[in-house]
Amino acid sequence: MVRIAHLSDTHLGTRPRDGVRPNVWGEEMRSQLLENDFYERFREIFKEIAELNPPADLVVHSGDLYNSPWEGNPSQPPVVAQETAITVLQDFIERTGIPVLVIEGNHGLYRLLEVSLLDSLKLAVPGLDVATQQDLKQAVRDGEPLVRSYEQLDVYCFPFMDYAVLKSADMITSFDDWITTHQTRVRSRPSIAVAHGMEIDQTLYKSIFSMDYDYIALGHDHHQHMHSKRAWYAGAPERWRFDEGRHEKGFLVIDIETGSEPVVTPHILEYDRSFINEKVTIAVDDTVESISDRVFVLFDKKGVRTSWDPKTAARIRLVFEGKATRVSSFDLGMALESLRMKVLGKDSEYNVTQFVWLVRQSIDEEFAAASYPEIESEYLIQDPEEDFHAYLETLEIDKSLDTDILTKIAVRSLEHAVGKKEGRLNIDSIMEDEQ
Repeated sequence: MVRIAHLSDTHLGTRPRDGVRPNVWGEEMRSQLLENDFYERFREIFKEIAELNPPADLVVHSGDLYNSPWEGNPSQPPVVAQETAITVLQDFIERTGIPVLVIEGNHGLYRLLEVSLLDSLKLAVPGLDVATQQDLKQAVRDGEPLVRSYEQLDVYCFPFMDYAVLKSADMITSFDDWITTHQTRVRSRPSIAVAHGMEIDQTLYKSIFSMDYDYIALGHDHHQHMHSKRAWYAGAPERWRFDEGRHEKGFLVIDIETGSEPVVTPHILEYDRSFINEKVTIAVDDTVESISDRVFVLFDKKGVRTSWDPKTAARIRLVFEGKATRVSSFDLGMALESLRMKVLGKDSEYNVTQFVWLVRQSIDEEFAAASYPEIESEYLIQDPEEDFHAYLETLEIDKSLDTDILTKIAVRSLEHAVGKKEGRLNIDSIMEDEQ
């Protein structure tokens, strides 16, 4: 029997910016309040893993240790993020003797440089193993497996690899061949895989699931859930986007015995900070004043009208739906900005550390106060597939129409709109993406 702890998508260095209460610190003059939440979750998880009984034989992190660099933000992670990774991992390995393996995800990845932040982290932390995108490229070039072996198990590594990069290099088939030829388990003892990818962006390669691994530790999806009986997403331990407030978060403990299904036990974290993501309906006869009053009533209902406490101060996102005949987008925007100044001001009577909103007045008119400028395209529509499916359920759809195809068209249209996809948008390109 082998026991592993599985975590992922810690996004150290995330710094929510817009709608954030000014001049509040998680650690004075070192890290912002909400940035510090990600560091606290990282420390909390490794503290809990260290206290497991029986202890884990290995800890695997399936990608996105840091939040940057990535295509939306080319900067290195903050110094405090790198210090946190080093000190927490050093202390954990020294105290427990348990090895840790981290693979590279799409965040914390230099796109055009053959260097990795994980390599420098490995130099600073004895007992840490890493698998980078450069390691993956080298393994494919050399026709060698990318595997890390430990006393009781073997771990086959699949760092993030962009589908578009493989496609442009005409390497889709050869990459699949490398997986099935060189990433094959060679011993009867427990063997697992660690991968960073999702089906929606075609970075989760299906051939991985044909390799008879005892468990596949997945990263990239922030929702902790079972992908299949032998594959789980650990999810992100901190709320990176507002749609994540409805998900339970933490890490996984997996007990593995060759020939049997893995026993997966979620360990769920609890949060002191309120996380509010609500819809506010605008009626035709509403005024600016009545809309503002409705917001304050909601704040009272949610219990945020109380004295300031940095540990519990709420993060709030409101989605306003509908249009009033007497309220223009400009008027509503000005009213909400004024309301935000009152809520986040120095003498505020509200325990709120972030307040952002999205206004949907019609299908063609949408205004957002984005929470994360560096990921604004992901923020405007939190979960495209889920949102569009929910929208379709409100309509009387002709039974001859395929709702899955309609959803694919909507999601691909969004990706083209925000620059994630290029070229012509037509049914051929949509279906080609699904192949």
